[in-house]
Amino acid sequence: MAERIAVIFDMDGVLVDNFRYHLMAWEKFCQRHKKSISADDFLEHVFGGSNADHLSYIFKKELPAETIAAHSTEKELIYRYLYQDNVQLLPGLKELLQKLKDKGIPTAIATSAERANVDFILSETGLEGYFSAIADASMVSKGKPDPEVFLKAAELLSIAPQQCIVFEDTLKGIDAALKARMKVVGVATTHHRAELTEAYQVISDFTEINLNDISNILNQ
Repeated sequence: MAERIAVIFDMDGVLVDNFRYHLMAWEKFCQRHKKSISADDFLEHVFGGSNADHLSYIFKKELPAETIAAHSTEKELIYRYLYQDNVQLLPGLKELLQKLKDKGIPTAIATSAERANVDFILSETGLEGYFSAIADASMVSKGKPDPEVFLKAAELLSIAPQQCIVFEDTLKGIDAALKARMKVVGVATTHHRAELTEAYQVISDFTEINLNDISNILNQ
């Protein structure tokens, strides 16, 4: 790994398999506001994007910024309450992060989530200190599949997008990373492996990939 590289991780569905808890939180939120959303609609239209996009889909209209902020805070409080005693890292992740750290390979989180959720996951899993940079929803104006959040992560790491490999679980996220000209490994948590056809490689968890694999993917 003579050439400088970086590894970028989405958070939801990659660091942790939390699709079910986000779905439960949105269902509870919708009940409060007399709206409804099915699991299939949530997977296809909501998960992986920004809360502004989610709320626009749920309410079927564009909402004022202050309403989006209030609704986002409400939903994420529900999510963290539901998930707080259930947070678990994907197998092999912490070991891979430690190896990357030992090799001096910079890492970042690039997520559509709010910073409060990022801090919550890092605190619950003990991953503080493993990431060189964090690009969250507050730093971008467009959600995935727009590549902005991945480009922001590369900018924060001071590295070219072409030297980055991304771990992503959603179709929107994979599309966004490819648009950023990054190599993508799909993580089969939210979607079935067969659905992640645009990823260079698909893994079930981080026990299935090592530093040599990462180097080989970037050199393709």
